[in-house]
Amino acid sequence: MIDKFQASMLGYAVGDALAAPIEDVYRSAEEGEEPITFYVKAFPSHPVSHLKPGQYSDETQIMLLFARSLVEKGGFSVDDLIHKLVDWFHGQKKRSEWRFPGNTLVKSCRKLAAGVPWSQAGHLSAGINAVCRTLPYSLAYFRTLPLLKNAIDKSCRLTHTDQKVVGTSFAFSSIIALGLEGSEFSPDFIMNRAIEKSQPFATEMVKKMKAVKDSLKLDSRAAIENIGNSGYCLDSFAAALYWFLKSEGRFDEMIIGAANSGGDADAIAAMAGALFGAWFGLGAIPEKWLGPLEDFQAIRQLGCDLYRMAVPQN
Repeated sequence: MIDKFQASMLGYAVGDALAAPIEDVYRSAEEGEEPITFYVKAFPSHPVSHLKPGQYSDETQIMLLFARSLVEKGGFSVDDLIHKLVDWFHGQKKRSEWRFPGNTLVKSCRKLAAGVPWSQAGHLSAGINAVCRTLPYSLAYFRTLPLLKNAIDKSCRLTHTDQKVVGTSFAFSSIIALGLEGSEFSPDFIMNRAIEKSQPFATEMVKKMKAVKDSLKLDSRAAIENIGNSGYCLDSFAAALYWFLKSEGRFDEMIIGAANSGGDADAIAAMAGALFGAWFGLGAIPEKWLGPLEDFQAIRQLGCDLYRMAVPQN
């Protein structure tokens, strides 16, 4: 099982690093555009043009911050998260550390840095960033639901107070758990679990899962138009789930398709990669994606650390 923890963390980072240089750009071979198929450097006017191929964006940067806090403290600590987020906020003055973070995250961290209590620092937003970064909790607490609920609720509210991010995080974590547990790969079962776990926080999930189910029969461009690819948490999560279900265990097909989806593609590809890793393990991710990935060994080690939290050793 430890390889699934490693693969989920690494799959997330691979998807982010692949998609970040073309975020908001839909590329379609059917329309004569050349989709990206491996890590590239962003064009000069892109916000992450200073990054090298294989470097990740804020999606992974913040997720790793949350993972390190969890591992270092041996559990969820809102005080440690505040400390790390404030340090991260001040570090954004360095060009090398700046990875194009979202406005809601930055505004909330500015409040935290000014001493505003964490329960008052968040903004009414349903952005996907709050969902993506819950991956470490989904892994470490997949067997301990009370701890998972506490960590998701408080970590989301630090920056995003719309309850739909909590519901979407529960849906995301529930599918991660199914993969770790070795459940049968059944799209209907997986989508029903997402609906079940997101209630009553995100009632729109029923409609989104129907859109995903209907879209599995469509070509990818029509599917994404039907589902949505914006930074709204339900759109991005549904798009990630679409690519995960459609690929049926084929990593290259999934991660390349997700990265070329347009919209909030780095979040979509990151979540798809995380889901894939939790279900199919490290052996199903081709080695070519891992060697050039920024902080590959450190991310892999965090996967091991989260496994040891989830499955205590004798």
